[in-house]
Amino acid sequence: MALLLYPVAFLDGWMPALDDRLYGVFVGASIYELAQVYGASFAISEGALNTATLVKLSKVVMLVPLLLVLGLLRRRGDGPGRRASPVPVPWFVILFVGVMLLNSAFTLHPQARRFILDIDQFLFLMVMVALGLTTRLTRLGEAGGARRLLGVGVVGLVLSSSVAYGLLAPLAATRDDAAPSSAEGAMLGSVGGRLFSSVGCAKCHVPALRGRDGEVTLYSDLLLHDMGPALDDKIVQGDASGSEWRTTPLVGLAVRHRFLHDGRAATLHDAIQAHGGEGQIVRDRFLALSEVDRQTMLAFLGTR
Repeated sequence: MALLLYPVAFLDGWMPALDDRLYGVFVGASIYELAQVYGASFAISEGALNTATLVKLSKVVMLVPLLLVLGLLRRRGDGPGRRASPVPVPWFVILFVGVMLLNSAFTLHPQARRFILDIDQFLFLMVMVALGLTTRLTRLGEAGGARRLLGVGVVGLVLSSSVAYGLLAPLAATRDDAAPSSAEGAMLGSVGGRLFSSVGCAKCHVPALRGRDGEVTLYSDLLLHDMGPALDDKIVQGDASGSEWRTTPLVGLAVRHRFLHDGRAATLHDAIQAHGGEGQIVRDRFLALSEVDRQTMLAFLGTR
């Protein structure tokens, strides 16, 4: 239910306090199974997926000290003269810690990492198919408390999502109430600037970054983002794969005649439409604007 409901609720505006990143925290914190965490976050954006996976796997890491504590408690509870019964350790926890240590010690080639991730996505798909093949709706009506278990599951889902959202909403409010930079204030002073921010472009094309001598107006966070297959040139540079690009500063758009890294886009509209991956949800929001609002926002960009 969380896998189906969370993305719909977020996209329909039922979680107004959350952006893509906080939505990822919300999903990773409140959904139990990793496959469902992956699906519920990937339905929104690559950024939400990365954050949700990090939060969920951080919970997996915490199983290690939890199992150690449970082992000590069980050993004490068995009493003197009795042999302590071992606490079973899930094999996936051991393998996860091993892979984590290996990945921390060695840097994989980006193409090798992408190949492994593609295999992981296929395996996740097979997990979901296998769950579907072994689940029958008729079993919910059979004796043995299936309905009771379903009810407990619903209560658990509502409780976990309420707690997670309740903890994250104040963080979002604190962030939103922070005083905007001068560049951000100037941007929000125009209709096009407000559209630029509300659509979500300003999350990556940050109006200004703080430097040693004050603010630097860039309209970029200077970070790498996966922009999807349309912008994948298959060229690996350092740790960046072909689809990963550093957010292009928008300063100087007024004097440019071609756009994107290879100049393939003749207009700003074409450049925005080519965004995929982490930028897909923002691109779709832009395309969903009315024609007047789209032109207003493009006119704003043309003055940068």
